Amino acid sequence: MKKSSFTGLLITALFAVVSCLTKQFYYVDVTLTWQEAQQYCREKYIDLAFITDQEEAELFSNILTSKFNWIGLTWIGLYRDTNDSTEWKWSGGWNSSFRFWSTGLPNNLVVNQDCVGVIKGVMADSLCQQRNPFWCFDLNVVLVQKNKTWEEALEHCRKHYTDLTSLLSENEQIQVQRMMNSKGAQTDHVWTGLRFFNGFWLWVNGDPLEYQAWTGGRLPHCPAQHLRCGTLAREGELWGTRDCEERRNFLCYNDLNLKKYIL
Repeated sequence: MKKSSFTGLLITALFAVVSCLTKQFYYVDVTLTWQEAQQYCREKYIDLAFITDQEEAELFSNILTSKFNWIGLTWIGLYRDTNDSTEWKWSGGWNSSFRFWSTGLPNNLVVNQDCVGVIKGVMADSLCQQRNPFWCFDLNVVLVQKNKTWEEALEHCRKHYTDLTSLLSENEQIQVQRMMNSKGAQTDHVWTGLRFFNGFWLWVNGDPLEYQAWTGGRLPHCPAQHLRCGTLAREGELWGTRDCEERRNFLCYNDLNLKKYIL
């Protein structure tokens, strides 16, 4: 009966629209230094906003020019690595590979302009001690602090949200683990949408299994019958295989909370 029930749920998933984690941007109209803004975002959301591609840059530009054209610089999470003056990093700790500087910037006009904001849709470097409003981000992922089996978690996510969460990149995983810790996950590993079925590991919402972060670095090709549901560790270890009947917290994503800004 259990197998039949899961098969029905799986078929539904395979015909679902492929989806992924998305960021929600929050404008905070309080003037703080860059470090104070970082602390605020980490307490209230996940972190200062980061922008990884042209689509997100255009989203910021459209918001700022249509809604906030009257304001000056607003902090985002980019800063200069003090150990390497040519290296720019995001507040989450990873290197920045996409930037959209204003013409002629960064110019370090004043020594130690090591923090970055956005003004009129483009990046500008500034003194970290300057006080500005800022942008935070959160994810369209919900940590459900209820202990359920993997299949019960799947049913819960599909009833109340959209589906169990998939993890498609290292950055997404870092963000989710930070969220798990800030929200207080009650189990050391939480259920994700990872499931072994018919000889393959897959994300039940249909996302491609390209990025992988298995504990030990090896895909478990033929897991034991009772170890066929996937988890994400709260810290340290990464993906694990667990007994699907164990009762754990779990991660749902919600397609209703697509990329947006909130005043």
